[in-house]
Amino acid sequence: MYFLGISGMMHDPAACLVKDNQIIAFVEEERFNRIKHSPKSFPSKAVSFCLKKAGIKLSEVDKIGFHFNPSYKNLFWKRKSQLLRGPEQLVGTPYLRASVFNFVNSGFIKNFRLKPKVEYIDHHIAHAASSFYLSGFKDATILTIDGAGESTATMAARGSDEKIDVLKEFSLPNSLGIAYMAMTEWLGFQAFEGEGKVMGLAPYGKKYMKIFDEIIKKTPGGYRFDHRYDNKAWSYSDFAVEMLGHARLPSDKSDYTAYQKNVAYSMQLRLEEVVKHLVEIFVDETGSKNLCLAGGVALNSKMNGEILYSGLVDDIFIQPAANDSGNAIGCAIKMAVDHGNKFKKMEHIYYGPEYSDDDIKKLLQMLKIEAGYYSDIAGKAAELLSKGKIVGWFQGRMEGGPRALGNRSILADPRDPKMKDTINFYVKHREAFRPFCPSVLDEKRSKYFEVDHETPFMILIQKVPEEAQKDIPAVVHTDGTMRSQTVTKEANEKYHRLISEFYKLTSVPVLLNTSFNVAGEPIVNTPQEAIADFYREGMDALAIGNYLLTK
Repeated sequence: MYFLGISGMMHDPAACLVKDNQIIAFVEEERFNRIKHSPKSFPSKAVSFCLKKAGIKLSEVDKIGFHFNPSYKNLFWKRKSQLLRGPEQLVGTPYLRASVFNFVNSGFIKNFRLKPKVEYIDHHIAHAASSFYLSGFKDATILTIDGAGESTATMAARGSDEKIDVLKEFSLPNSLGIAYMAMTEWLGFQAFEGEGKVMGLAPYGKKYMKIFDEIIKKTPGGYRFDHRYDNKAWSYSDFAVEMLGHARLPSDKSDYTAYQKNVAYSMQLRLEEVVKHLVEIFVDETGSKNLCLAGGVALNSKMNGEILYSGLVDDIFIQPAANDSGNAIGCAIKMAVDHGNKFKKMEHIYYGPEYSDDDIKKLLQMLKIEAGYYSDIAGKAAELLSKGKIVGWFQGRMEGGPRALGNRSILADPRDPKMKDTINFYVKHREAFRPFCPSVLDEKRSKYFEVDHETPFMILIQKVPEEAQKDIPAVVHTDGTMRSQTVTKEANEKYHRLISEFYKLTSVPVLLNTSFNVAGEPIVNTPQEAIADFYREGMDALAIGNYLLTK
């Protein structure tokens, strides 16, 4: 049977196609339409890709699921709508229900001339399914945390025997995701995009601000957000300005003040403390010290690392496309499980488009670009990297999720302490404080991690032993941590070979890895996009398939 999961309506639309117990394809719509997060878009191109990959028509799909349930018992909390124009309009249950049906039905009719039967799945159940059913755990404590889905902002559940049993829901306005988004915009970043920047800025803060104990209060059963700090449109309120001071303007290009850094530090620390509090409560209730996380807040890799280091759990699994795009996976997986299928642990998320050497050769000829051909492109790229060159790496099927995992990456030598500033300024054109991530050979990881734990999806921050920090200064953040990716031969043979060859040349089994895009744009999808970015940015070489372009 074929199961198609789709997400979207608000942001991060995506599609995932499962056949029985195997993921056939998964991709975000933004990779095709080139609009970051693709707000309000139907994932038409993503669906088309999934169907083409399987060689089927939409009419041949047995079950279709969408990640929002218009029949949810508490569908809304009065707040300004991101779906409507006008600052004073409010979402109401009848309107929102109609909006969901219209979004899905019109999307299929307009793009596929078909109105299929759709299963509408609770938003947080889809998040939970995307993590637990792919975790490899027989039992687990599940936490799903985001801005909101229907009216739920956080859900705790027990996973066991292929079942997900909801234990507790925290509904709007008590949203950790909205609390973090409000502070993100107070700091001058854009919600849904700048939360990672707040996480990167936070370690530069030095002082915890006690007011955050009041902004998000711990309670015996969980937490409570003082939503006076939110303007009901997922940004900071006048009350927040009154209590915290004037917000930073997005146009402000000056250095961040010590006070602003402390706000970032305090918000990050409070999130970690509150979520650890939730973990402690619900691990005790479920009796399982295996933890599954999903939802947009689960992309906060610093929080995830602190949970691992806390000793509250024995093992942790975070679905790599933890935001709403991953709910396409969750919907497809849930429907498949409901029909008796079981899934193995997710080892990779390379389910997007790919291009052959013939495709690349034809494009290079059409563009009249000269390129060398190397049967061992990994060995050649490793040689360039060992000499300090910055290399674009475009190989195989595109990874899903917001982080590049070695198929659509920009790579560099982590031994050079100046490399971070060089790439931020000349390649990525982004804030100087933002760190870069390492890709580490899985078999060599123990030297670089204080807690020896696999991190294949770059979604779990590790503390780096002080001696090891000296080897790879370009990927160690100011607080002595790094958001690492462990690479196995089984998950990505070519990328593993590249790092192995670099290791032979340098005795360092690590590469600096950042996503192949520039600030404000999605990760590149096609060879055309990769070549365009290569020529307009400060890369030295581009390894695209087995072809090598140099400047």
